[in-house]
Amino acid sequence: MHSAPVDTASHQVGGYEEFTSPPDLADAVEALWIHQASDVHVVSHRVVPDAAVSVCFTGLRAPDGSAGDARLRIIGPVSRPHAFTPPAGHRMESVRIKLEWCRTLLGVAPPDHVDDEPLYADVRPDLAVPLETRLSRATTSAHVLRVLLDFLRARRAESNARVMSMLIAGMESLRHGTGHPRVAELATRLGVSDRHLRRLMMDEAGIAPRHFARIQRFHALLRSADGAPRPEWAALAFRHGYADQPHLIREVQDFAGVTPARLHAERRAE
Repeated sequence: MHSAPVDTASHQVGGYEEFTSPPDLADAVEALWIHQASDVHVVSHRVVPDAAVSVCFTGLRAPDGSAGDARLRIIGPVSRPHAFTPPAGHRMESVRIKLEWCRTLLGVAPPDHVDDEPLYADVRPDLAVPLETRLSRATTSAHVLRVLLDFLRARRAESNARVMSMLIAGMESLRHGTGHPRVAELATRLGVSDRHLRRLMMDEAGIAPRHFARIQRFHALLRSADGAPRPEWAALAFRHGYADQPHLIREVQDFAGVTPARLHAERRAE
């Protein structure tokens, strides 16, 4: 009922399944994801900080799989951990957009929606209303994701806005860095001042370079730990660029509010 328009999930935790972006949108889309709550036993999920924006069709569906009470929401960047306990049978299909592409593709500014999940129709009714009409006819997650991806492709083709190449280059470099970037060196490579790069990221993406890099490293750590029944935290600290295991523990507690072992146990329990 809810297979995605790709063969297999690239990452899975409980009812959450994540899929890679299609190649033609890979520079702007981080991932596709689905969350399906059990019809019987609902498990609470710890939401952790995330530096991205998701456009998400979410709610309870009708018996035939059609929209039911589902609506299209913008899930803004997450700055603090919190618990999410969906109703039984609740379903979410979503595309996670890179921060630097949100204004172009969604017509929204990431800094305006931190820790917020507004209805897209309340933010951009001109875009959301016709899109929700198309989504209301979708009966499977695969269909919903196809509609969302087609919308993003059309927005990209029609928009007169251009994402600044400097911003793209800077944020991509931070995504694939070590979590403790030398922002001044990155700015020099891009041909701008350290101050200009920081201001550009804050104005367009709503996040400072170093904090953005820390979040990227934290999520890379989670993906590695999720695949191991008993993670070797010292080895993971080295692999992901933490100074040592105590440094990793402090970072996880800062972002998730619990120890690495507790967070891992919660996610495995899902």
